[in-house]
Amino acid sequence: MLKTARTHNVSFAPIKLSKDLKDQMPAWLHLGAQPRTYNKSKDKCLQTLHDVKSVKDLRNLAGKLTDTNTHNVSATCPCDSCTTDRLAGCKNPIRCAQVAQKILNNLNPTYNPNTSPKKDNLTLTHRREEKNSQARTQIDGEITFDPSITSKNHVSECFRIFVN
Repeated sequence: MLKTARTHNVSFAPIKLSKDLKDQMPAWLHLGAQPRTYNKSKDKCLQTLHDVKSVKDLRNLAGKLTDTNTHNVSATCPCDSCTTDRLAGCKNPIRCAQVAQKILNNLNPTYNPNTSPKKDNLTLTHRREEKNSQARTQIDGEITFDPSITSKNHVSECFRIFVN
């Protein structure tokens, strides 16, 4: 599959990703990861015990660090979430959450779900989007072109074929 993609100059070239698409990206071997983002021994627990597969999974795990009402920043945190993780075999759930946060922080801003993309002023207004949805239900309805460059629905929208 990769050989065919190279032959036809197909590449993953998103211009602007929605937050949902950033969450769908794989957590491991991520395109936007800086060198030395991953650590085999620390990441093993995230992959096996916490079952982290996507960026959304990383965000959910890292979210434990911001919930200071229930969590203690220690290996013996007594909250329900950390207790469940320890019963599943994780030795230090807070360290795993910190590793997840570190991976997120090392992502390129284009792919980082914690950064919002710059406004391009191309997206239709809410009112124009409503008119478009009404026009789609009518037989002769006029639809306004949406020049937005944000990929919103699926990662497959981000693959581009470049020709000479």
